[in-house]
Amino acid sequence: MAPPDDFGLRDAIDVVILAVLFYHAYALLIESRAWNVFRGLAALLVLWFIATQTGLEGTRFLFDRVAPVAFIAVVVVFQPELRAALERVGRGRRRGAAGGDPVQEIMTAVRDLAQQRVGALIALQGTTPLAAYGRAGRELGAPVSAALLHTIFASRGPLHDGAVIIRDDVITHAGAILPLSDRDEDEGWMARLGTRHRAALGLAEVSDALVIVVSEERGTVSVAQQGELRADIAPADVLSTLQEVYAA
Repeated sequence: MAPPDDFGLRDAIDVVILAVLFYHAYALLIESRAWNVFRGLAALLVLWFIATQTGLEGTRFLFDRVAPVAFIAVVVVFQPELRAALERVGRGRRRGAAGGDPVQEIMTAVRDLAQQRVGALIALQGTTPLAAYGRAGRELGAPVSAALLHTIFASRGPLHDGAVIIRDDVITHAGAILPLSDRDEDEGWMARLGTRHRAALGLAEVSDALVIVVSEERGTVSVAQQGELRADIAPADVLSTLQEVYAA
């Protein structure tokens, strides 16, 4: 048997191109609701491979018949995501000028908004993509800054009633619509807290996001995380929670 060809410069370039393509495909998927569907499809692909290798003819027959229809269905259902992904590839990732420490910028904005009794809802993305909630608002892609957060919530413009979504040190969306918690009113918290708090808890129930709420009525700050709401907490606790999120 002839020895394999030496790994040359052309092969290295080929590997780099494939790695870049796979990385960008992953980055586009992980930020959309299509990621969970992609994981499901990957599991089905593994099942199909096992059926093929082990001679499970009935399972393989089913997959062979369903696969073409399923592919068309995925393209139709996720047409908005595919279009947005192609647009992002065409225009490239937008990067703003380097900003300051996001923890300090967020904390400064929260303190100012609370002192002025300006309502605010700030969601910090974890591993669960939040872009789907931002489609009702406006995509920003701007570095986190206290001034921008204050402008969004204090302006009384079309975005101030929604949530701001932050991923790492970038404000990705403003005016986002978050899911409301349907927790039983018998717990009593909804009687004294408003829609922003319900939205914060609702997102914390379906994702690993940290959500900060500034109360317009009382000028207090609450935090929702891991399906729980801590209402009216001290600024030091808000700061420590932010630091834990960014240290993770």
